[in-house]
Amino acid sequence: MREAQRPPAGECSPVRIQPPYAHTYVFRVKPADAGKTLLAFLLERFPFREEAGWRRRIADGRVQLNEAPAAAAQLLNPGDHIQHTNLSVTEPSVPDAVQIISVADDYLLVNKPAPMPVHPGGRYNRNCLTEILAESGYPQLHLIHRLDAVTSGLMLLGRNAAFSREAAELFRTGGVKKEYAALVQGAPAWDQTSCEQPVRRAKGFRFECHPEGKPARSVFRVLQRGGQLSLVSCEPVTGRTHQLRLHLAWLGHPIADDLVYQPGNAHRLQNRAIYLHSTVLKIPALAVDASLPVPSHWYEKH
Repeated sequence: MREAQRPPAGECSPVRIQPPYAHTYVFRVKPADAGKTLLAFLLERFPFREEAGWRRRIADGRVQLNEAPAAAAQLLNPGDHIQHTNLSVTEPSVPDAVQIISVADDYLLVNKPAPMPVHPGGRYNRNCLTEILAESGYPQLHLIHRLDAVTSGLMLLGRNAAFSREAAELFRTGGVKKEYAALVQGAPAWDQTSCEQPVRRAKGFRFECHPEGKPARSVFRVLQRGGQLSLVSCEPVTGRTHQLRLHLAWLGHPIADDLVYQPGNAHRLQNRAIYLHSTVLKIPALAVDASLPVPSHWYEKH
């Protein structure tokens, strides 16, 4: 693990690549899925894989039910566990550049690069922040808050349960000051503004501004105004998923390279880093006070 630096001109940032490995995924059957056959559940959960492929995996034992061989037509019960063993998992690569900013008895403060998920899930089991830090001598860290995989910057991780509970409660109750920098499309007419559009999950990984969503509030301030792109400071007063990305898009100035929330891109995936960087994290009650500069190469973009 090395300190994050901007690569010299013409060079690429170092990446972390995992060789293929075997891994068993476990899914718990929820009440809504009870009564379905094992095959129907798998086809619904993973529509990108053909029925013949799932039948082969069930027949050769790579798919089991409650750690025992199963049949494709076997009915599921609430609480059942489905095990699927993939003999050759290939994970997407991530930046090999996690910077440890400070280490205390109670916490670890890091600069998370992007794209990098915070914890195992989906296509990532080892190429994620907590696993990389565990390999570097910091095992069993507690997640206090999260950053999107495509967002970079300051993250606080707890080293014991007591501190983590206290910090998480301060995040929940507003005892934390957070600021981000974003490079957005266009030149805002305002110097400072706020957005209070409620946020809810739309479908899958996407969220949306909607009157029936959860209350959300963000404050924005222009740092540098350009013709095509502008640099904006963002303060999320609440902490809804994708809140800043949604509110900036609502205001007509989406993050410059955020494919998910660009107009007309409702079904696109975001697999690369976006211009959203956590720059300030202050928790006065816990004496946490950290800041990062805006990445220097952003200034070349506008």
